[in-house]
Amino acid sequence: MRLTFYLWMVILSMQCMASPQKNAAHNAALTILTQEHAPLNFKKDGKVTGQAAEVVKELMKRTDTHADIRSVPWEEGYRTTLKEPNTVLFATVMTPVRKELFQWVGPVTVLDTNLYAIKGSNIVIKTLDDAKKVSKIATITDYYSEQVLKKEGFTNLQSFPDEESALKKLLSGDVQLLVSDNTAMPTILKKAGLNADTVVSAFTVSTDLAYIAFSKNTSSNIVSRWQKNLDAMKRDGSFDKIYVKWLPGEIPPGIFQMVTEEYPPVTFMKDGKPAGFVTDIVRQIALRLKAKDNIRLTSWKNAYNMAILHPNVILFSAERTPQREGLFQWIGPVGKNSAILYAKKGSKIKIDSLEDAKKVKAIATTTDWFTEQYLKSKGFTNLVSSKDPAENLRQLMNGKVQLSIFTDLTIPEIAKSAGYSMNDLEPVYTVSQTYFYIAISKDTKPSVIKAWQTELDKLKKDGTFEKIYKSYLPDADMSGLLK
Repeated sequence: MRLTFYLWMVILSMQCMASPQKNAAHNAALTILTQEHAPLNFKKDGKVTGQAAEVVKELMKRTDTHADIRSVPWEEGYRTTLKEPNTVLFATVMTPVRKELFQWVGPVTVLDTNLYAIKGSNIVIKTLDDAKKVSKIATITDYYSEQVLKKEGFTNLQSFPDEESALKKLLSGDVQLLVSDNTAMPTILKKAGLNADTVVSAFTVSTDLAYIAFSKNTSSNIVSRWQKNLDAMKRDGSFDKIYVKWLPGEIPPGIFQMVTEEYPPVTFMKDGKPAGFVTDIVRQIALRLKAKDNIRLTSWKNAYNMAILHPNVILFSAERTPQREGLFQWIGPVGKNSAILYAKKGSKIKIDSLEDAKKVKAIATTTDWFTEQYLKSKGFTNLVSSKDPAENLRQLMNGKVQLSIFTDLTIPEIAKSAGYSMNDLEPVYTVSQTYFYIAISKDTKPSVIKAWQTELDKLKKDGTFEKIYKSYLPDADMSGLLK
């Protein structure tokens, strides 16, 4: 009996000792830093406010965190968060270099670097190559956006010291486009006394996600609590309410980010909203899983880079190639197609093998598409790459290349957009027949992958999948897709 009493006392004392330690880790004092970047974080009447700041303040309430938010220069905040424990820096853009340096809670803001045009200017920009052809693009000296365009080889940039002077040049017609981001532009227009729709986004150069960055040696329990409460805010609508207040008209980042490209009839923009048979399938899965429909259409390169870098990114649709296999987790299949080498009708080109195709002077391919990656993997050295598939077709028709590679699903729409029809082409060789999938970023939880695959399987069993597919492709061969 006495031994039992002593054991009980020892256990009780151990619990008492452990509890303060656990609570200390759970409620460790945090140093919370940010920088001036309206409308995300800025000082007003001596207090830090803004979209990201309001989100952080709500998270502090929900996690019982007691701290002051200090506004400091970016370089100081970054250095401090790298070195000091229990330090937080927001809103911080995740980059490949930064990813392993911090622990991340978010995303809290979507930063789209856009090329803006005056509303009604009818400037059409489908690729970066299109943007390189305009006369002048206004940039802000040394800004990230300017650096991005310079890295892409732009030579038509005109640099200005601030956004206000750049906007004046755009409005006067001295420049045709202005590069800025979706968070800064509303503030710039407001300062100039202009309506929010004075300018429109003509093209998204890149999409970055901003997070709350925690120092590496902060307790993972604290980070986990903040992420869980942020997810709860996104589910209960309080996050969206804050977002719309500061960034009206923008799509708030959900728990999952769903991204796709212009690739009709698989994915494309229709009446201002993403459409296509895989888009509708993804939308149906998201609905059944009660995930927010925040599908955004952007360039393939931009969408692909987002899925490589960030967790919880849904990229669709993607060919499951050997080069990509280990980069993503895969849901599907959601469709199938054939990659075909096309020639100009009447060319009399005959191709019986890939080796025959290697002997052709030039083959047009679309930059970063799986068709181009496939030919490169097979040793092709005669490829002419373009970011715009319609440009590939035009090069074929004007004789700059002898062949061009497309899929059977997409070529009718591409031909139409280039001003031609299928009667102007002839297929000369089928390179491959493949299935395509929904790709989910690699560091997404396995439970998410399982849930998405389960719901896709249910769509196939209850007939919804076939109904969606055939609403776009009535004569499609669906063998192998419904298993």
